[in-house]
Amino acid sequence: MNAPDSLAPGLKNGLNPFLQADFYKTGHPFQYPEGTNKILANFTPRSARLAPVLPELFDDKIVWFGLQGFIKEILIGLFDREFFAKSADAAVRQYQRRVDNALGKGAVTVDHLRALHELGYLPLEIRSVPEGARVDIRVPPVTFINTRPEFAWLVTYIETLFSCESWKPSTVATIAFEYRKLLTYFARLTGSPMEFVNWQGHDFSMRGMSGLYDARKCGAGHLLSFTGTDTIPAIDYLEDIYGADSDRELIGGSVPATEHSVMCLGSKEGEIETIRRLVTQVYPSGIVSVVSDTWDFWQVVTDFAAALKSEIMGRGPDAYGNAKVVFRPDSGDPVKILTGYFCTDVPGVQDHAAMAQALADGFEAVRDTATGTYWLLGEGARAVETLRSQEVKGAVQCLWDTFGGAETERGYKLLDPHVGLIYGDSITLTRARDILVRLARKGFASGNVVLGIGSYTYQYLTRDTFGWALKATYAEVNGEPQELVKDPVTDSGVKRSAKGLLRVDETPAGYVLHDQQTPEQAAGGALAPVFRDGCLLAEQSLAQIRERLQASWVCPEPGSVRWPGL
Repeated sequence: MNAPDSLAPGLKNGLNPFLQADFYKTGHPFQYPEGTNKILANFTPRSARLAPVLPELFDDKIVWFGLQGFIKEILIGLFDREFFAKSADAAVRQYQRRVDNALGKGAVTVDHLRALHELGYLPLEIRSVPEGARVDIRVPPVTFINTRPEFAWLVTYIETLFSCESWKPSTVATIAFEYRKLLTYFARLTGSPMEFVNWQGHDFSMRGMSGLYDARKCGAGHLLSFTGTDTIPAIDYLEDIYGADSDRELIGGSVPATEHSVMCLGSKEGEIETIRRLVTQVYPSGIVSVVSDTWDFWQVVTDFAAALKSEIMGRGPDAYGNAKVVFRPDSGDPVKILTGYFCTDVPGVQDHAAMAQALADGFEAVRDTATGTYWLLGEGARAVETLRSQEVKGAVQCLWDTFGGAETERGYKLLDPHVGLIYGDSITLTRARDILVRLARKGFASGNVVLGIGSYTYQYLTRDTFGWALKATYAEVNGEPQELVKDPVTDSGVKRSAKGLLRVDETPAGYVLHDQQTPEQAAGGALAPVFRDGCLLAEQSLAQIRERLQASWVCPEPGSVRWPGL
């Protein structure tokens, strides 16, 4: 919900919670059979077929996150403030006006809302697995049931509101953890420091998200897996909703960084002096990130970096021991900018047979031994265009040539700690994988780069990314149980729902759903009550959620995963 908690006074409508719904929901309380006294519904990720994940590491599990926020902000905060705290006439009149004007006068009556207002709380029970748990596809992490027979309709009425508030935080938390899995594996493979992984995925997404509330909740989902972020409100959200305390724990952090306006104001001719001033006067110690593609990125990471080497190497550490200048490319192909090309020599640019063999051997460019010119290869082993030697090397190799570094215990090159790279333009999991694979092929450790994960990852998502849906599976009419199931003959099977009362068990292999349960069976399992009759029953902290998430996955042994191109 991209709306503030409190709206400006004098607004005509505000946020009546019963109007935060699809219009068709307003008629459902009257469409259920007379005597319907109980409904059970669940929220389930039904499919990962559209998910932008890596098949090498994805294990058909999603990260469950965001329920506590929904309960605190919506079920308690919004409903209390905008419905129960108002007079019955005011709360109901607003609802009546909206449905009368849209659906026709009298099409929807309001006695059920007056009865709920008189009750004074939401008669719902919500059961959930712990947040931070990774739940298997087609297993519901949360269920809803009414606690008073006259309000069974409420369970499915809140579907739209719950779905639009809840699918995305879990989806983003899942994608963030897939990044962490990838970075963890390559850190182990190449011997990069494991503690660096916490900072290697950095949230750049806020400006591309669909509103402040979207940014803060999704930014919080990122922070379950990483500590690097530029989304300030995500830290506030985790303090307000998940018991975090930045005075006592690291929720998220960042570094001083420039933008293009800073570099432009220093002028193209004065770019090297701008960088010199930044790294010696403005930030003489610690980490500073310098956007470097305002004009000629390759000149910055070669000529300028070499000219400033003594100043960069002479910078002092901050309180955390850091003294690093981070160069930030921000355009072009991130894979090629960071890793360069795989190149070999040919006798001459007209030697098509040699170029064809080079292409067959997996080379992307060739160097003409007669002229020393680098050529990009195209289909049919054509020499497509000339390349600068810096482009062929890639940014990591360029910095290595100037600053050097050390070999890890796994035999991969790691840049001197005074320099590094961060790339945050259009990064995806696939591109991140390709970057790390290509660096490893060239003998470089994964810890040479930080990846800025932006809205190109966190906004290019929908409810269908993991097929989230809230469906009723059980009801009682005049006390008689009915098992409900949706199973469209025109569907592939993805939309088939569970049936009857549900139980979810945690096993060593993951969470398992059992449907068509007895009431006694459904009372047990991993779904524990977290909300009942207007009250939050169990609260979880960021620290607990992070610990649970980190413990949910064991990194495969280095070399055990087959990566394309490695």
